[in-house]
This record gives sequence, C-alpha cells and structure tokens, in this order.
Amino acid sequence: MSKKPTTKNIIKDWLNSCLLCGDNTVASHQFETSLVRYGKDFWGATKLPSAYSRAWRQIRAEQDFDGTDIVTVNEIKNKTEGKWELITTT
Repeated sequence: MSKKPTTKNIIKDWLNSCLLCGDNTVASHQFETSLVRYGKDFWGATKLPSAYSRAWRQIRAEQDFDGTDIVTVNEIKNKTEGKWELITTT
C-alpha cells in the first residue's frame, strides 16, 4: 500500500507541473479550482480548497520549497486576489 500524500506534497507537485508548463505565477483562485482538480485527478485526494490555502500559507511562511526548483516566492500586489511569482534556481 502506498503512503498517502500530504497536502504540502500535492501543492509542491502541482507547483512543479505549473513550472514545467512555463507558468511561474499562481493565483489564489487556482488553489480553489485547478489544484483541487489536480489533487483529485492525480493523487485521488479530496481536500477542501481551504486546506490547500492553509498549507500554501505555511509553505510560504516556512520557505519550505524542498522538492521543487523554487527558491522564493514574491507576492504580486493585486486588489482582487492573492497572486505569487515563483522564483526558481534556473
């Protein structure tokens, strides 16, 4: 039996897939839509958007980007929603 992925691991895997597609920015609405679908489709995880948002805040606060090429995240000021630029090593 395989180990169940953590919310943080699913987010990091999703961020890696975003970067592979050339998308180095993510927005809060994506955590409520794209990431929820990604977690369900690729990991079989049914998590609430709030769980992903909470884990994303923790990842950013702890600068816990292990398993990704991300070295830091810069917040992009936006009046309508949270948006972040993913800064990588390459």
